[in-house]
Amino acid sequence: MDTAVVLGGGGLTAYAWQVGMLAGLAETGVDLGDADLFGGTSAGALLAAELASGARPADLYRVQVGRERAMLEVTFTWMMTAKYLWAVLGSRDRMSARKRLGKLALSVRDVPESAVFDAIGPQLPVRDWPEKELRLFAVDVLTGEATGFSAHSGISLVRAMSASCALPPLFPPITVGQSRWMDGGARSTTNADLVEGCRTVLVLAPIPKAPGTVPGSEEVASLRGAGVRASLLVPDRASRRAFGRNPLDASRIPDAARAGYRQGGECAGGVRAFWEG
Repeated sequence: MDTAVVLGGGGLTAYAWQVGMLAGLAETGVDLGDADLFGGTSAGALLAAELASGARPADLYRVQVGRERAMLEVTFTWMMTAKYLWAVLGSRDRMSARKRLGKLALSVRDVPESAVFDAIGPQLPVRDWPEKELRLFAVDVLTGEATGFSAHSGISLVRAMSASCALPPLFPPITVGQSRWMDGGARSTTNADLVEGCRTVLVLAPIPKAPGTVPGSEEVASLRGAGVRASLLVPDRASRRAFGRNPLDASRIPDAARAGYRQGGECAGGVRAFWEG
């Protein structure tokens, strides 16, 4: 495999911004749909699956701007936020923070795993793994180690996607074999450094750095250190304003998508030069 596009997590506005970025780039002739591999974390995993299944950014953008399809809308309460921050800020060591999040995930006993499948399943564009290579990143709640589930992992697409989106304490961890897995954002909002075997990797990070996680810039530096051509795209100031303070605020979706579209058009020249090498 030669090229990869990695899409980061961060809620509804993160998804919308990335759709806008890709649509803005495509409008100027920079088509990233020909990538050999798509990887994603949480909301980015859903977008990665759509792109790997052949979705066109322009069509996805129209849906986001017009709110033509109801995205997964959930309520992350202040109490949930407090518990999450307590877990990630309770240790300066990243691995320890992940394990604390794992304990938080395991404490969710009033929501069955089937409820996660019911919530995530309708968001998928297809039920089976696409032919194009797809990696969905999730974190083991006990060890804190991350993996990229793929068609070769021996599990269904909906289970792998649910694992990548199982944000504690909103959702419980997802069982895969003898292990249980939570949202890949527990390690990093992109997990770009887990992409292997590609010479060129473009990373979109709606949230460049989150508490207790590996920042996207550090992962891109790691890829470059391994001889990979890697580039990182993050929201500019106007895009960050469009997001608002709540990444799960569905009313912000159109503005976040439009901001991404504008930014995609503005950075198209640099992305084209990078992508075409």
